[in-house]
Amino acid sequence: MSASEVQRAVSEATRLYAAACEEAGKEIPPLEPAVSTTEALTLACALLRSQGLTPFDMALWFSRGAA
Repeated sequence: MSASEVQRAVSEATRLYAAACEEAGKEIPPLEPAVSTTEALTLACALLRSQGLTPFDMALWFSRGAA
């Protein structure tokens, strides 16, 4: 996949995940167990950077608890 195709796929997956959590009224497990911690954190850090967020910003959201 090209970089733009990956960006499009991750963007759509993000929207689908947020909508599914909202519909369920709770946070749902976002990843299959086969996704490694390194892979998950690579994506999490990229997501924070893409939105201009810092680890402190994430801590504020994280402290809200599971939706």
